[in-house]
Amino acid sequence: MVLLAAGGAPARAEERQPTEVVVLKRAGVTAYEEVTEEFGERCRVRARVVSFGDEGASPARLRLGRGELLVTIGQEALDAVQGVNVRVIPTLAFHTPPGILGPPATPPPELLFKVLATARASIKKVGAVYGVRSEPMVEVARKQAERLGLRLMARRVGGGPEAVRVLQELSSQVDAIWLPGDTDVITTQVFQYALRLQLERGLPVAAATRQQVHSGALMAVDFAPRSAGRAAANIANHFLEGKPIGDREDIELYGGARITINAQGARRLGIDVHALEKMGAKVE
Repeated sequence: MVLLAAGGAPARAEERQPTEVVVLKRAGVTAYEEVTEEFGERCRVRARVVSFGDEGASPARLRLGRGELLVTIGQEALDAVQGVNVRVIPTLAFHTPPGILGPPATPPPELLFKVLATARASIKKVGAVYGVRSEPMVEVARKQAERLGLRLMARRVGGGPEAVRVLQELSSQVDAIWLPGDTDVITTQVFQYALRLQLERGLPVAAATRQQVHSGALMAVDFAPRSAGRAAANIANHFLEGKPIGDREDIELYGGARITINAQGARRLGIDVHALEKMGAKVE
């Protein structure tokens, strides 16, 4: 995989114009379709879209040349092209290789912690589970939580079953649960168990996506999918025009952050949403 990194030198003249721009995504996911549409509207060249289903994403199906540009949507698509010698712009992927340039999957954890603290002033300890690929993100989150007067009690786990056991242990020690965007360990079973803790023990669950809020979590802070499509197109256009990426000052990566609150969950937890709405939260 060839990384498009900030601060790098411009591509050589013969490498500046890929023969094709390809978008790789799983079929039937609304958020992925929104990224694709927005990217297609804003990219300066027409992209070829490759969708896959339960058969998985096979690099052989992509028919990629060395100089082509690939936009991946979702973690599954990005993982499928590891080792493929092609330039990649990842979107909606929580785990990306160091130095790769693409729109982040989630805003900085600090914003989510601020929302949690606003929702319930008594929250001082936040429990979380995560996998090995999220280690750098969690270390940043610990520092951000500390600056806000919160203690992040995060435990690294090897998979979903261990994550459930650890959440059970943490549930008697913390005031809220944070489920980071870690597709390695936050399985459907882990998510459902966290919702059980929210319902039975009154522990607010802060999740990674708006869809998880619609499924029962109290809140999430994420990026609108179309903002990821816009950012990816901006990066692609810089590359297609032979412009150096620079230090990202001319590429908008962080626009479109949104706060979503589950209205029914807030009522059950006795949370007044007015202060959250003043922060720009959308109560649904």
